[in-house]
Amino acid sequence: MGAAAIEIERLGKAYRRYASGVDRGLELASFGSVRRHREFWALRGVTATLARGEAFGLVGGNGAGKSTLLKLLAGTTFPSEGRFRVAGRLGALLELGAGFHLDLSGRENLQLAGALLGLSRAELRAKEGEILDFAEIGEFVDAPVRTYSTGMAVRLSFALATAIDPDVLIIDEVLAVGDLYFQKKCIDRVLDFKRRGKTILLCSHSLYDVRNLCERALWLEHGVVRGLGDSVSVTNDYATFQREHSDASLTSSAPSTPPAGLPRVLAARVVRRTDGAEVHEIEAGESIEVRVWWENSDPERHALQLGLGFLRQDRTLVAAAATHLDGVTVDARSGAAVLEFDALPLLAGQFTVLVVLFDGDGVHRHHEFTLQEPLTVRARTKELGLVRLPHRWRFAPLEAPPAR
Repeated sequence: MGAAAIEIERLGKAYRRYASGVDRGLELASFGSVRRHREFWALRGVTATLARGEAFGLVGGNGAGKSTLLKLLAGTTFPSEGRFRVAGRLGALLELGAGFHLDLSGRENLQLAGALLGLSRAELRAKEGEILDFAEIGEFVDAPVRTYSTGMAVRLSFALATAIDPDVLIIDEVLAVGDLYFQKKCIDRVLDFKRRGKTILLCSHSLYDVRNLCERALWLEHGVVRGLGDSVSVTNDYATFQREHSDASLTSSAPSTPPAGLPRVLAARVVRRTDGAEVHEIEAGESIEVRVWWENSDPERHALQLGLGFLRQDRTLVAAAATHLDGVTVDARSGAAVLEFDALPLLAGQFTVLVVLFDGDGVHRHHEFTLQEPLTVRARTKELGLVRLPHRWRFAPLEAPPAR
């Protein structure tokens, strides 16, 4: 194996399944000479290489083998076949807070967990202030962890795991836990890791996060690799597979109203450009604009980006636009943004209009706002599909057709 951050070769993990406890006992009593189990391969034949400094995504449905792969790489379980190599110090954010002793205080758990992570007493003392500042649990640091809320345990666990400044950081769905304020802190720290050239392995059900944070991605299905390549192509293939096999929505789980003091969308309207009237039904190709009112009480702390999408009734994103993709900035305390369409290319159908207020990096979603009334598009032509493609036909003499 070479000098990559993570190298995985034909990695697999099998578990034994017994019909009952009796079968397990009979097999143990026979010292393995009588087989009473069947093997279940949670993971098999996985091969991939992560370069140093790469952000790499991991996607797949429940039971796809994602957690098994992460646990193997983190060293909390052992492979049944194949091998892997992780270069440098590893930080794993798997089951946050799960390793804490409930009867010990937060500070005592930090000392215990720090020792397990390989930190000396001196290193831990030097980092304790940073850890507690990030966790923001105040005087509860000296209270038993059993008195903590889930969010407090998550904050402390994340703060510790990232404070060791690992060369490789493994993240399993941590960007989707806690309140919006804590999610933003997590994303900011992950982005800082990325800017400093650390290697990141991100497992997430949020395809948006994978596309925006990761250069490449791996798609697992039933324990085997279904896709490996650039993150946009892999997540698109996975989303198509999901739509074909289930009705599950692939949208964000962010709440409709953010906590007080955070940036938020106040209102949004679809307006016909010819007369300025609000509309809920238009003709295909009509000229419209979407007006969005927003506020940001602390623009120095919260840089913003604004996105807008049109979703089909099955929640498939049909088309979208965003300020960070167009080089536009949103930098005032409040205001109104107008997105103009000279000729909206949507064809006949009913579409949900979704407005998203992002952070300055276009990753974290401060607020999602859905217009109450869907936008109905009527088409007087026989064109098929979801959008009208700008095009033209021409006939001209060409060379002979290519050979088969």
